[in-house]
Amino acid sequence: MKKTMKRSLATIILSTALLTTASLPAWAAEGSITTVVAATNAITSYTLTDKIEVEIKSILNEHQSDSTKLGAVIRIKNTSGKVTRVPDFELRVHTAQGIDYTLQPSAKNAKSVQPKSQQELSYMTVVDGGEDVALTLLNFIDVDLEVYPKKETTLLAVSVDENNVWNGSDSNITKTSAILKWGEAFTLPSLRSPLGFVPVDIHKEITAKGVSTVVQIQVMNPTKERQTVPNFGIDGKTEGSVYSGSRAEASVSLDPGEKKYIHVVIPSDLDTEFKSLNVVTPEVFSVALGEGKFLDDSYRVGRINILLPTGAVTQGVIPAPDYTLGTPVRLDTTNKFVPANVDVSLVELHVTSNEDDGFNTAVAKFKLTNNSDRPIPIPAIQTELVSKDGYAYGGRRQAQTALSVVPKASYVVSYSYALPASETGEGLKMNLYSQQSNGETSYKSLLATAKVPVQKNDFKGKALNVYPYEITIKDWSITAIFQGTMMYDYKLKLDLDIKPDKQVTVDKYNSSLSFELFDNVGNPVGKAVQALSGEGRLYSGTNTIDMNARSNQLDFPIQVKVYETFVNEYGEIVKRLLTTFKQ
Repeated sequence: MKKTMKRSLATIILSTALLTTASLPAWAAEGSITTVVAATNAITSYTLTDKIEVEIKSILNEHQSDSTKLGAVIRIKNTSGKVTRVPDFELRVHTAQGIDYTLQPSAKNAKSVQPKSQQELSYMTVVDGGEDVALTLLNFIDVDLEVYPKKETTLLAVSVDENNVWNGSDSNITKTSAILKWGEAFTLPSLRSPLGFVPVDIHKEITAKGVSTVVQIQVMNPTKERQTVPNFGIDGKTEGSVYSGSRAEASVSLDPGEKKYIHVVIPSDLDTEFKSLNVVTPEVFSVALGEGKFLDDSYRVGRINILLPTGAVTQGVIPAPDYTLGTPVRLDTTNKFVPANVDVSLVELHVTSNEDDGFNTAVAKFKLTNNSDRPIPIPAIQTELVSKDGYAYGGRRQAQTALSVVPKASYVVSYSYALPASETGEGLKMNLYSQQSNGETSYKSLLATAKVPVQKNDFKGKALNVYPYEITIKDWSITAIFQGTMMYDYKLKLDLDIKPDKQVTVDKYNSSLSFELFDNVGNPVGKAVQALSGEGRLYSGTNTIDMNARSNQLDFPIQVKVYETFVNEYGEIVKRLLTTFKQ
């Protein structure tokens, strides 16, 4: 029989303009990510009969301690206009040692193919013994049992390229065209999908369920038809181990020209440092057990290897641009978490020491500005500070906020971070995330990243920056009033000039000021917390504050420490020292 073959692109080649745009998230510096290339590997089609063409999707040669698992998945296409029966043939692999092994068909293999349609057929066998085998040919054999002796005819013989053989999860992808640098786009020809994929972020998350590494991938649909993201996973590879990951989003569809994110969650260890990632696709071989029951043998085949820069998980893979406080953060435009008509700005970032507790506290304030004509819900953005050494410190959001931002106005949300005492704040990077979940799987999706400056603290100044307020202390005094109960009652008198940012709406959830009185040996003896908004707030002019301190002796000298304070989502009272009064 004359054999012919023809090559067809397994995917629509993505346009250069689309790929370039996709590879540069809106929050990344222009040209900062490696130029992407589309994987345009061709899949070879072979003519099996006058109505049937076949493609080789996967070849498995997985050596185990005392056996070898040999398998193949083929795609069979009916080129005619009628339903066509799958031809009777045996699928055999031929080894370099001259041995033929017959692969058994999966119990779930289709028996026929619809007109102009295709089906995938799975085959497998297990060979006993501990020797490695090298595959050279995949033979389609017609066996005629109606004659004696039986007659065998080779319908098709396909040479096996060792680079296309998968040797199990521990094997390495060696095909040059299947090895990519981080940030390069790829397609999945083996899945016959026209979608393009670009890896954009990888980070580690620590939750109550353990440690996992999350890979964020942007998907692009360059076609004029709605497309569904095919089933694939990602494995993380270290020097000696492989960690299997699975998609967080079970089903994702894209309209023509649309871009979306998918996330792959890889359970890992705290000290796991991936060197590369394998993009893998699932295959299954089924054995009939009777009574309609099957035993499925699932395995994954590596398609693409993505090399990771050194320290990618801890240091990040997206260059963080320098950021100027008060300017809108460049958010990723693909995200659906923060509306396009909302600006997010970091307006304050301070690091102060907690001498009694042995750690530092960072406080960040974000201003959310609603540029639309209708109220917009306040998104619960997750934040993270990353030191120049790659250590990440999760932000704890203030416990409560308003439900929405009114039109043409702003709202301020505070975050706290517990930092080691050795952290000075130099070279910090801020990451913004959206918290996502799908069933029991939760993960964060990167919205923005930037290098952020830490503001200097002036603990003796008269100007207090407690955004959205500018507070000037014009005068102050501490008075000890002798009561008839033979006790001294301490009061703090403040002459203040308070200027609020009138564009920002304030409520009872805003920060307050805490005034704490200490005696002459440094022991706390009284405290008063004063709101900056609402009933009982501080105001411009003279304010008299009862320090709630009663003493039977007059202490001197004494001091009052003034803190900005709020409660975070963990119920912790966060304090930032503003200034100190000594008398």
